[in-house]
Amino acid sequence: MPQLFVDVDRDKVLKQGVDLSQVYRTLQAFMGGYFVNYFNRFGRTWQVYVQAEGEYRTKAEQLGQFYVRNAAGNTVPLSAVTSIEQRSGPEFTMRYNLYRSSQINAVANPGYSSLQAMQALEEVFAKTMPREMGYDYLGMSYQEKKAREGVPVSVIFGMSLLFVFLILAAQYESWSLPFGVLLGTPVAVLGHLPGSSSGTWSSTSTPRSG
Repeated sequence: MPQLFVDVDRDKVLKQGVDLSQVYRTLQAFMGGYFVNYFNRFGRTWQVYVQAEGEYRTKAEQLGQFYVRNAAGNTVPLSAVTSIEQRSGPEFTMRYNLYRSSQINAVANPGYSSLQAMQALEEVFAKTMPREMGYDYLGMSYQEKKAREGVPVSVIFGMSLLFVFLILAAQYESWSLPFGVLLGTPVAVLGHLPGSSSGTWSSTSTPRSG
């Protein structure tokens, strides 16, 4: 979309003896709005902003109506230290870990696991993207990737069986009865495999420049 870019000439700012921070602060205050403080009245808290009237900030050329003071105490118009360019750019940009990024949502085809889909995304990214760009996962894909990097599934499953055994032993006050309950676990797992269906999943990777 078309945009207006205000370029602050630092050399001109130094020659005019103007503080660079004052230039940016004046631009923000009159063209965008600058927060001052709060005050209480009528039992409510109100916010105080400084901003130019709408009729004085409808055009970029009106920057010349706003002034900043230099070291000598003289006023310098903003148009003397800035230039305006017409550019095109995105309406908004996404950021992830302070990097500009773009979001990709992917859904695996039936018959493929989430791991296979994530590996395919990583292979395509390595072949097509430059080295100075990176990627990361969000949501469930991020949790799945972290889970694979942590404790193995076999260890988690074994610990789960152990804790279930201890809970049942405490509940039935017997060390032998929980075995009868746990012996049904392999049957339940094997019975699920023939009728299992591959559902859809959502994977989000966020390439970022860095």
